[in-house]
Amino acid sequence: MSKPQGKQDDSEPTSKSRFSAAPSTRLTSKFQPNNTQKRKTLSKFSMIGINGGLTMLFHRRGDRLKIPRYQNTFRLLPFKAFHALTVDKIVRGVMERKLSAITSYEPDQASKLCLEIAADVLKTVVKKDYDRCKLAVQVSIVQRCRQSICAAFQCLWDVERDNYSCHVLESDHVHAWCCVFGIYYD
Repeated sequence: MSKPQGKQDDSEPTSKSRFSAAPSTRLTSKFQPNNTQKRKTLSKFSMIGINGGLTMLFHRRGDRLKIPRYQNTFRLLPFKAFHALTVDKIVRGVMERKLSAITSYEPDQASKLCLEIAADVLKTVVKKDYDRCKLAVQVSIVQRCRQSICAAFQCLWDVERDNYSCHVLESDHVHAWCCVFGIYYD
């Protein structure tokens, strides 16, 4: 006799998914995963993807607890922000100390002085330990002999968090300026 169309055979349920689990009778010990082999293949660091592309790096401890290496602080403002008046004093002091002995303009000496002034200013400002701040120092020294110069800086700026310090020093022989930019970095 034929079976009614609405009922299925009771022997084994069929799944329409192609990823269905195989019956347990078909698995042998050869295909079952070995946990000790998995533990050996795990590296010291594991990458976990979240929402398609955003990844977090976790460190595995000996007791198998995952501890994130970096966590969000949910703090937007720095503890110690870039203070332009303090940096003005630093820049003025370094430039006057380095450029006071110049009696004539020499291009080779001017390029070395620019590098020295930038390194000294950067080293002194970094010691102030401004929090969440990227520093950029630009120094220029030009000869002064009946000519004019125009310099401009252009950048994308956050008025609330970013700031700068600039000092210009003129003598009979040279015209020098130094700008220090403190740009907020999250």
